[in-house]
Amino acid sequence: MPTKKGNKQKAVYFSPQEWEIVCRRVEKCGKRTGTFIRDIAVQGTINIFDTKPINSFLISFNRIGNEINQIAKVANSTQSIYAKDIEDLKTSFGFLDNMIRNYLKPLKRKILL
Repeated sequence: MPTKKGNKQKAVYFSPQEWEIVCRRVEKCGKRTGTFIRDIAVQGTINIFDTKPINSFLISFNRIGNEINQIAKVANSTQSIYAKDIEDLKTSFGFLDNMIRNYLKPLKRKILL
């Protein structure tokens, strides 16, 4: 296609797998490939989420993992486990479940293409 005066042209290279994805998305929206790529590049949005609050979740998960390892070591060495340890784990998991439901739920979004 000839370019109009002042328009810029850029070659973009795709891997075969990337090109298959582009073609599937083009079919879904019924556009020509070039039009689709240009529209996505100009009008598309990139969502960036601040993941710093998630760091506290990771720390909590690591602590729970450590607790599980400690309980497993004791259970393997003594062939028994304490109900209190299990209750502590259930409490920790319940706390994390509540945090995830309240704080991470707004990050969910529907992918249209």
